[in-house]
Amino acid sequence: MAIDDLQWLQDHVNIGERGPDGHLYTKYFPGNIFGVALIYKLTARPNDQPYVWARELASSATGASWALRLNALWGAIGMTSLLLLLKRYFDWRTAIATVLLIGICSDWWYQSRGLFSEVGAGAFLMTGLCLMAYDKPYASSAALAVSILFRPTNILALPVWAVSAWRKPRAAIGSTLIVIAAGAFLCWFNYIRFGSILNFGYASERFGGPFFKNLEGVLFSPGRSPFLYSPILVLAIPGTWLLLRKQPILALICLVVIAAYVFTVARLFNWAGGTSWGARLITPTVPLFGVLLAPTVDYIWKNKLLAAAALLLGFAGFSVQMLALLRDPMRVMMEHVATGEIENQETLYTLRNSWLALQIRSMPSWQPCDLDASTLQAWFADCRQ
Repeated sequence: MAIDDLQWLQDHVNIGERGPDGHLYTKYFPGNIFGVALIYKLTARPNDQPYVWARELASSATGASWALRLNALWGAIGMTSLLLLLKRYFDWRTAIATVLLIGICSDWWYQSRGLFSEVGAGAFLMTGLCLMAYDKPYASSAALAVSILFRPTNILALPVWAVSAWRKPRAAIGSTLIVIAAGAFLCWFNYIRFGSILNFGYASERFGGPFFKNLEGVLFSPGRSPFLYSPILVLAIPGTWLLLRKQPILALICLVVIAAYVFTVARLFNWAGGTSWGARLITPTVPLFGVLLAPTVDYIWKNKLLAAAALLLGFAGFSVQMLALLRDPMRVMMEHVATGEIENQETLYTLRNSWLALQIRSMPSWQPCDLDASTLQAWFADCRQ
């Protein structure tokens, strides 16, 4: 948790705060911290290298060490939970098609190749919702508690716990204690690092930004709109209406949690999520969008026009994900923004210089060694320096 050796990075990017004992502590939440530590310990080899370099950042945010592949596991868990949940209400054909559309045609794919905490938060939130649907209140609350350890904002998903407790009142006290235990652990985690249970290490990143302007940015800006990076989510809009008619409780849970998340992000000064590709801060809600998308997918088997729209939006989303796979977006950002050629605000608010536009413009100079995956690089070229 103490990262004194990374003071050089703290001087340029806010990665934490100094605690009362004088040590520099990471601002990141315990879910990924302990998950990465466990994977790193299990896969350590003699004379191994640390997964965070002491002198320079890895060339890609989706680097090659096993520790940095943790989000791929969380991403798979999230999609598996979505599949099992949808199978309870739809046939296998609809469930599998929906998971494919979310898994490879939305921003979930790219975020699952990084190390941000939103994927773990979304995966365990989805697992909690799935277990709620199968009337497993204790397991559902445990999954929700774990998701809170990845992102404390997942406390906004308490409707998942509430429905579980309402369906099985005898489990209400026990399931409540599970969620409270997660909150207590977070408070203790903050206290031992920063001396305050309410200090998460985000000193300069507070609430209080211009809500409506930020909300517009979260939903519709060229640099962060989920409908641009994951266009298939557009079909969740008619799907919501269909699900409200068939499964109103499930639909309302998804709607309430998504809305609460979006509104909370819009209240942040740093609503864009810093130096990141896509709609990172609302990534935990992407599987919930998948639940709302499923009724529309279920209807495409009967409507050729809707099927064509789903194929078009799915292809558009898949193309965006392939652009991010062909070349590391962070590298493109360094070439244009870090050099001062383009202002960071332009990547958020202008279509011409949005990250997606910059990524497209970088493609003419593409080479196999630009692939943002070490395994694919090994297949197609010898990229060793």
